Order: sequence, then C-alpha cells, then structure tokens
Amino acid sequence: MPIDRITMFKIPSEEGISITLDEYKDMMETAKKDGEPYILASKAYKLYSDPRSQGFTVAARSTFKSVEDMKYYDEACERHAALKKVVGPQAQGMMMIYMDE
Repeated sequence: MPIDRITMFKIPSEEGISITLDEYKDMMETAKKDGEPYILASKAYKLYSDPRSQGFTVAARSTFKSVEDMKYYDEACERHAALKKVVGPQAQGMMMIYMDE
C-alpha cells in the first residue's frame, strides 16, 4: 500500500526556500535503493504566507511503495542524507506526517 509523507519546514529566507525546492527537484531520479529509483513521487512547494501556516514556508510531499521504503529513506538513503545536510541548516523547525490511502 503506498505511503504518502508530508514534511513541512520553517525556512525564513527566500534563499533557503529556493535551496530546499532545488534539493527536492531531482529526488526521485537520484535517490536509489539497490541501484534503482524507489520513490514513487516527490515534490516540494513554497507555501503561501498565511497565519494558519504557523510559520511553515515549505511543504514536501513524497510517496513510497511501502513503509519499509520510507524507513530506508530515513535510515539508509544517501541522497536523503545529503538533502538533510543542505536543508537542515536552513530550517528553524520542521514537522513530518505520513499516511496510507
């Protein structure tokens, strides 16, 4: 059963937002498991400024074939580790949720 994951970031600067969007652009093609792409879908969005957003400025949606693939993404994926090194310093907070259909 596919797993949808939403990660939201509080990134205050336009430069940081741009960096984050760029990092997610090629995630599907460059993230590999056993030498093959394994992420079904991945895209990040700049959020509209709105008090209801509670300071979150970027949302990323990723879809995985299974919870096991999402765990691989968190624990062993080299591309995701590289993304965290670049995006992490830009963020002043984050939140992640996931669900199935």
